[in-house]
Amino acid sequence: MSISSTLVDSADIQFHAAVPALKPYVGCFWVITAEHGATMRVVPDGTTSIAVVQPQDGRFDAYLRGTFLHPVELHIQASTTLIGVRLRPGVAFHLTGVAAHAMVNRRTSLNDYDKLRAFTSIDPVPKTATEWIAALQKLLIDQLAKTNINPLVAKAIDEMHARHGNVSVAEVASRCGVSERQLCRLMRDWIGYGTKQYASVVRFQSTLAQMESAPNSTGAILAADGGYFDQSHLNVDVARFAGDTPGNLASQRVSDFSKTHCDVPY
Repeated sequence: MSISSTLVDSADIQFHAAVPALKPYVGCFWVITAEHGATMRVVPDGTTSIAVVQPQDGRFDAYLRGTFLHPVELHIQASTTLIGVRLRPGVAFHLTGVAAHAMVNRRTSLNDYDKLRAFTSIDPVPKTATEWIAALQKLLIDQLAKTNINPLVAKAIDEMHARHGNVSVAEVASRCGVSERQLCRLMRDWIGYGTKQYASVVRFQSTLAQMESAPNSTGAILAADGGYFDQSHLNVDVARFAGDTPGNLASQRVSDFSKTHCDVPY
């Protein structure tokens, strides 16, 4: 599944595959070159990321972005380059030891986490995007070797993606062999939000993919194929997660998502 998460304007995005050892944890590495006045709208996709702002005079900012529950608009005030890595759901909990729900809709410095703090004082400071990606790869290999997310959470994610988010919490919990309450608690700790919310994000992302592959689909068709109650239900979800209408996304914006595909097979 390709996750579409960013609408871009006046910015160039390049993707770099993870080394084999990191493929269970990483969707891709990315480099964004943004001009003054560029904008990027990031929408929920269940992933997290680590990003570095290309340093000036040897100083740099490095931060961890948690999962989102609403679109976030970024406005670039000065030409800059950002280098980062998109992490699969659950990986941030491994890296930080902090429940993922505490990071939702937040961006925090790597200095806030014991396992990541050393990266902020890396010496010598990388000079190129290639060197930064190599440094991030080393950090993740060192911290994630031979680790896995909770198997119940992994199974729940698989179930929801297999059904494009059109599955009840009760059914997912039953297939995982746990209570709905227990599964919701695990999902909040590992992913950032509960089972029902995550399924809604998966359904939204599946609808974006359909908009791109079948751009002439009407709102009624998108709603029916996506498992929404009706077209009004579709409109509410797209407004909540993308800050736009299905019609506007399909006709003017969804093509931008093709620039930001990052393979994240679940």
